[in-house]
Amino acid sequence: MEFTDSVSENAEILTELIRGIPPAAHKRAQRAAVKIENVFTALQQDNPKDIAVALGAAFAIFKLAERLAQAKAQGGSDKNLIQLLF
Repeated sequence: MEFTDSVSENAEILTELIRGIPPAAHKRAQRAAVKIENVFTALQQDNPKDIAVALGAAFAIFKLAERLAQAKAQGGSDKNLIQLLF
């Protein structure tokens, strides 16, 4: 399994990976997903139809995914934080 540039294919990979983890870990994964989804939903509700907020949220999600991929490639390091350049 390897992540690609396809969002739907990557979602399928993640689904398969989650199916393969132990039940206790599955619950933690679910709680993490719900927390992120709640923040995203709150942003949508607080800023309806605000393209800047939508772009910022999408940027953060993709940067987090990039960080996860880089951390794996670098042996599990968790040092790559999201950095915004203005």
